Amino acid sequence: MIAGASMGMFTGYALAADKLDELEHIYRSIDIPKKSELFWQVFAHDLLAATTESIVKAGDVLDIPFCFPVCVLSLCPVRYYLLHGPFNRLWPKYMHAGVNYPFLKIFPSVVEHRLAIDGGAMDNIPLYPILKKGKQVLPASRLPDFILALHFDSRYDYRKDFQPEIPVLDVDISICNGFKKEHYNFSHEYLCEMLEAGERYGEVLCKELFTGDVSREGLQKKADEIFLREHGERQRHISVDRLFSMLNTIGKLFRRDAANIKKLY
Repeated sequence: MIAGASMGMFTGYALAADKLDELEHIYRSIDIPKKSELFWQVFAHDLLAATTESIVKAGDVLDIPFCFPVCVLSLCPVRYYLLHGPFNRLWPKYMHAGVNYPFLKIFPSVVEHRLAIDGGAMDNIPLYPILKKGKQVLPASRLPDFILALHFDSRYDYRKDFQPEIPVLDVDISICNGFKKEHYNFSHEYLCEMLEAGERYGEVLCKELFTGDVSREGLQKKADEIFLREHGERQRHISVDRLFSMLNTIGKLFRRDAANIKKLY
């Protein structure tokens, strides 16, 4: 299973649908260096909705289950939607809601007769569906052997919320650019630089993780070593997603385990 929130949904969906090359092409075609221009493109020209429509298309087939959160404005604010198999006409609507940034849109989305916004506001690193509810949404034969969590939260540590049997490595990918606060820089030059830096760092991690002992115990030991190596550096920097991290802490208080995962296939 793949899980992603906010803009991470695009990468998650593209990976599940085998469309990473298309998504990379979209990112490399963007050139928005100024915050004011980025705000205008998202606010007035609906850049996020346009990106969703460019990626999520009729005819898509998700060979890997993909899950994402949506923040529903009700007493149970976080809901997770699971996509799998052939395209469903409901997918674009729910994906639009999942990237409806509350500070960049005048009106929230509407799903299931309720107002809804970007799920990252309450869970921007959605490991919950996999680690907490995995056996309820996936057959035992499909449970993951290893989980890689990519995010922008330097203070995040999954151990505070989960004690999984599955090996987990969480990586703040801000490490790829030395923790520069450039998350609103969507210039062509910077996006290409980040794509290439991420690819290089991914190759380093894969070589380190999957060389030698690849048992669950071996993978967890390597993941812990990588985390500890990066931990000191991460602690010296404020999270890029600091506001969302604070909202996430509040959101967990209202998360109910009852029926907050829905299949859209």
